[in-house]
Amino acid sequence: MHVHRVGRHLGAEISGVDLAQPLDDAAFAQVAAAFFEHQVVVLRGQTLTPAQQIDFTRRFGVLEEHVRKEHRLPGHPEILIVSNVRDARGRAIGVEDAGRFWHSDLSYKRVPSLLSALYALEVPVGDDGVVLGHTSFASTTAAYDALPEALRHRLAGLSNVHSYRYYRARNAAAQKLEQARGARVVQEHVPSEAQWASVPDVAAPIVRSHPVTGRKGLFVNEAHTSRIVGLPEDEGAALLAQLCAHIVRPEFRYEQPWRAGDLLMWDNVAVQHKANFDYDLPLRRLMHRTTVRGAEEMQDCR
Repeated sequence: MHVHRVGRHLGAEISGVDLAQPLDDAAFAQVAAAFFEHQVVVLRGQTLTPAQQIDFTRRFGVLEEHVRKEHRLPGHPEILIVSNVRDARGRAIGVEDAGRFWHSDLSYKRVPSLLSALYALEVPVGDDGVVLGHTSFASTTAAYDALPEALRHRLAGLSNVHSYRYYRARNAAAQKLEQARGARVVQEHVPSEAQWASVPDVAAPIVRSHPVTGRKGLFVNEAHTSRIVGLPEDEGAALLAQLCAHIVRPEFRYEQPWRAGDLLMWDNVAVQHKANFDYDLPLRRLMHRTTVRGAEEMQDCR
């Protein structure tokens, strides 16, 4: 096994590991240690069945079943299909618009996620052979470390509300603007009342301690954070905008290029990510995502 750092604050490639073969405890511990150190890791050249992806990621903890039931993989509800592919009737087989805004996966859950693993079955390749659809990442721990001391003191004890309803409304508004400019039409499934009820708004501390590394990081994002608790609306919106812009400054970012066969993992406590939609059909993208539930406690850093 070899770990090669590829980014300044985050990002590494792990080679010499075949996840289709049994991974003993010592080897898994090496992978886990590299993952939590580098926050984003890619294991290239994998050939995984859905069951193998599930078995590997389940070693990190309990797997989530996404609220979007219509895009779970049949027979494997732990896997969310992320894809722009349509079936014979023209229906989207997976989530087409995942990652339009900077976010961490499932931050709107009562127990937010620890990590996500995305396995690339097909990646979009242009006529010139260039792979499209890179994913951008930003380290929320590096962003916190760079905050002025006065701002850190101001954030101590503050909470923000993470809302799936807010995210869906913002996503829908963005789609309408894009479609008005002639961009692709994305199919949207309207959640049932039971689905809405399963993801109520939740308040979370703005600053969290990582349950594994202990590092402090910012837990706000432009996709899911609807407001800051206890502040006047204008003041809260200004602070939220300041923090979101700070987190994604170039020095805290890393962009991951894709290859078919990649298993890309990222730490949802320490990292935000955003998709790049620089492709469309007939260029196909098909990926399977598993997500590991985080720690029950959400520690407020004071």
